[in-house]
Amino acid sequence: MKRKEITTVTVIGAGDMGHGIAQAALLGGLIVHLYDTNNTSLQRGVDKINESLEILHRKGKIKAEEMQFCKTNLHPTLNFQEAIESSPFIFEAVPEIVELKRNLYSDMEKIASRNTIFASNTSNMKISEITKDLQYKDRVVGAHFFNPVVLMKLVEVIRGDETSDETMEITYDLCLKMNKTPVRVEKDSPSFIVNRINAPLRVFLGAIVDNEIAQPEEIDALMKFHGEPMGHFELADYVGLDVTYYSCQYRQQVLHQDYIPYKKLTEKVNSGELGKKAGKGFYDWSVGRPNIDVDKKTDKIKMSDIDLVKLNEAAKLIEEGVATPKDIDLAMVLGTGDKVGPIEKNKGIQLEDAINRLATLAKELNKQVLEPAKILSQAPENVFLWEGQR
Repeated sequence: MKRKEITTVTVIGAGDMGHGIAQAALLGGLIVHLYDTNNTSLQRGVDKINESLEILHRKGKIKAEEMQFCKTNLHPTLNFQEAIESSPFIFEAVPEIVELKRNLYSDMEKIASRNTIFASNTSNMKISEITKDLQYKDRVVGAHFFNPVVLMKLVEVIRGDETSDETMEITYDLCLKMNKTPVRVEKDSPSFIVNRINAPLRVFLGAIVDNEIAQPEEIDALMKFHGEPMGHFELADYVGLDVTYYSCQYRQQVLHQDYIPYKKLTEKVNSGELGKKAGKGFYDWSVGRPNIDVDKKTDKIKMSDIDLVKLNEAAKLIEEGVATPKDIDLAMVLGTGDKVGPIEKNKGIQLEDAINRLATLAKELNKQVLEPAKILSQAPENVFLWEGQR
């Protein structure tokens, strides 16, 4: 099966990510079967797609014929068997609950063709963890889209322990057909690239806040002063502090104890202050996006500390064979809005100084995950560490 042979896909789950993936597939010229377990959720997803298509048309992004083509090719259904049995490619976008996903894949495997590819939109879970009970693990792959799917170009294409080369290639090419920019994650490691690199940054900044070294707004002001489109805590509010909290718990279980949700985050979640969707989190969202005053920027940490924490985790991904330097930088640019990736940004740094600073941060904050990657000490001083690997 080749990319050009796939004309129809199924999306399981009509929530924010599911209907976004469905719309991207429609805009890529595909016929889409959109499935959900109840009519309310399904209809909401269909309405969101139609509303978004109308907006794109009004803005001149798509022509009237293309909009109508997409609407005609969308087939919502509550019939699980109908959605699965004749589809060559299935995107799964259900909640991040491992047992829910495992049960779903077992049910799909009983109905689907042997050649059908299953692609999980999980943002953190190992693909092999999801496929544990399957007979044919070679046809399951990760396809992690970013929200809002229609606007965000990045898709992390993740190889499970038993994912075949053919499955990887077909998924990569299909993402291209959907007008996305895929990057390869060649080792099944939790959180993949973007979320993995941001995870120790959350540990670092969470510890800064918990130790009352600086306040969330002071840290965000520093980041915005240096040109970041959103501050760290502002972004957490936007995503949802409950989502952030559960992601931390998962990484605590599968990566390291240091990823335990930090105290201030736990307090917010326990009080129901979940961020934008609740009207309040680290910021008040009741009247719209918070106005962060850059004059309040902290001087207790430097932007270079944030950059080093990102570089350090990127180094660990290279060390583990998860992804190439080129794909790591590309993913971080497309997935976070950073102007350049962490490797390119730190080109030419004094590696000895970087190693010493990371070791100091790890010791002062008592966080092992901030300790410098071994690969950092294996390169000549002042040399761009992975220049030959790009």
